[in-house]
Amino acid sequence: MSYGRRAVMTLNSLSIVTVCMNRREHLLETAQKVADWPHHHEHLILDWSSAETLLREQLPADPRLRLIRVDGERDWHLCRAYNLALQLARGSVLFKLDADCWPEPDLDPSELLRDDALCSFGSGPDGRLGQWILDRALVEAVGGFNEFLIGYGFDDKDLRARVMAVRGSEGPPLQPLQLGVIRHSALERIGAGPAITVSPFLEARAKAQKRASAMANRVLAASCPWTAQRRGSSYVWDLTSSSWRVDVESVLRAPIEVDDEVRRLRRTLFWGDLLMLPALLVRLLPPRLLPGDQRGRMAVTGLHRLVWYALRPVWCWPVWMLQLVQQLRGRRPSGDGSKEQFRTAYRSGDVETMVSLLKGMAPRQRQELVDRFLFQRAHRPAEVTVQVALLERLQHLPELPAHQRAYALIALGWTHLRLGHGAEADRCIPSLEAEIARLQADPDTPRCGRRNRENRLKRLVSCWNLLGHLQLRCGDSAGLPPLSDASRDLLMQVDVEALPGDVLLRVSSNWARTLLWQAPGHPGRLVDDLTRLLELIDSERCAGSRPEEDHRAFVRQLQQQALAWRDGPAVDAVEAAQTLSTALTLPTPALQQGCRSFWDSGL
Repeated sequence: MSYGRRAVMTLNSLSIVTVCMNRREHLLETAQKVADWPHHHEHLILDWSSAETLLREQLPADPRLRLIRVDGERDWHLCRAYNLALQLARGSVLFKLDADCWPEPDLDPSELLRDDALCSFGSGPDGRLGQWILDRALVEAVGGFNEFLIGYGFDDKDLRARVMAVRGSEGPPLQPLQLGVIRHSALERIGAGPAITVSPFLEARAKAQKRASAMANRVLAASCPWTAQRRGSSYVWDLTSSSWRVDVESVLRAPIEVDDEVRRLRRTLFWGDLLMLPALLVRLLPPRLLPGDQRGRMAVTGLHRLVWYALRPVWCWPVWMLQLVQQLRGRRPSGDGSKEQFRTAYRSGDVETMVSLLKGMAPRQRQELVDRFLFQRAHRPAEVTVQVALLERLQHLPELPAHQRAYALIALGWTHLRLGHGAEADRCIPSLEAEIARLQADPDTPRCGRRNRENRLKRLVSCWNLLGHLQLRCGDSAGLPPLSDASRDLLMQVDVEALPGDVLLRVSSNWARTLLWQAPGHPGRLVDDLTRLLELIDSERCAGSRPEEDHRAFVRQLQQQALAWRDGPAVDAVEAAQTLSTALTLPTPALQQGCRSFWDSGL
């Protein structure tokens, strides 16, 4: 009897699916806790060729529990193992639950339903991210796990990305407190046998293997994308052993050029991580000394063990010193789980939890997360109310540096303008004017040498640009020329030698926009200012900057238009207002109408 990918049984029920290899002790502990959970109709456990065969009588006497054995596998292959288990499961809803996990009593799948569908992924530390509850239809729509991926790592992220591409959004996440987890070593995670005695060297080897495997799987996922049309491994039922065996000919292999690249990558990353060797040195050393992988595993010898214990400490002491300095500076260890907790709160829209977690983070980690939220709109929560609430909290969060608080205010103003929230946008003006006053009072602003977003001059111009749009929206035409005057004064005061060239180029578009408000009354002066600005960004100082936006072309276009206003015939008010509108950062109908009113005022 054979079993292929397309033969699937379904029932209107929830199946918990667990696959393990040499994880008997974990499974005996968690299986009873799973049996106590009342919400599933089946718990399918697939024993992936464990060295010590798992027996049914060792497991809880729960009639919902099914034990299946796969023989003949030498190595752990998560994607193949789970694909087989998911196909053998009978439920219409599938709950992937690793051998070291169990559902807590307060996890009720019915509370995760959205639009009559289940699509919830785990969150939090200690392996919880790899757990999920999905409608079978979603799993089948993406073809399950990518069987080109081998070893451990990136498999769940790849599946999640493909599910999101099909569904568009996910339901509420599985909260950390809803899943119990047994903490364990990297050796156990990659399927090491029970006879293995844990040692520092073996643990380091397992971690290096896991990291190399995860990175290699990223390349495989990109090079060999998985779809529902892919036909994965087939299995044959062995009557003698009452187990499944893979049809070896059906096991997929990556194309030879991809396989070669992945092998090189895995070898470089593994030995570089384990022995702390530079990538170039690993590539130059012969494979006899640093072997390549065999089915995702590295041939580690006694010589490598000796090098790890005796020689590695000699050349890696600078790294240890750097780690010590970071700890003394209060940097949290990477495994504290706060980042994953933040992501959970982020997806669920829990602003208070997000803010609380940010307060407790190390400064570098906090700045990274806030930067992504402020400057990458695609990474903001889909719910607008959550965006606004978080921005309002961030602009007053004392743990953030001044530039992030200011840009939170700026992002809040633009968000309100984009959504047409007039009254809310107007409430940003006093805070914006106060920030401008602080920056103008700082004598170092015109010669600030900080990079990009931390640069005070760049921040000042960004504030002016937003304030101009806000004044335009509310019909305050008289407030716009003073903005241009202040912008002109800064252009005359700027210390070009102190200001980084990249900052000068990146700020030029917004700078030109703030100068533009003098157009109706002083087109000649506008030409002079834009010409000076263009000369600055055309200089050798800015030659090395490569921003995505073509700032030079934008400033040059406005300069040519200013020349037409200065030297041409009488300016048509409607046409001029349209030109102003096209130069806006956000040309909404309300702001376009403001441009017409401003030009008609003749200021």
